[in-house]
Amino acid sequence: MHGNKQHLQKDFFLYNASKARSKTYINMREVSQRFRLPPSEYVIVPSTYEPHQEGEFILRVFSEKRNLSEEVENTISVDRPVW
Repeated sequence: MHGNKQHLQKDFFLYNASKARSKTYINMREVSQRFRLPPSEYVIVPSTYEPHQEGEFILRVFSEKRNLSEEVENTISVDRPVW
């Protein structure tokens, strides 16, 4: 996946288990969590609390060791059901 800046398909999440996540999924403007992960490649996926809501995110990653991070600026859209 290194250097691949393509949109991930939903099947990616079916076959790749989460390695770390917040202990509680809460409706807060700011969430902080500390993880100890082995060296590898990871995808960080911010999300809104309520489904089908748009949001803006600021993501800060602090690392004790040297790391290579890439920003992928994709606009993600969702097909909303018509009620």
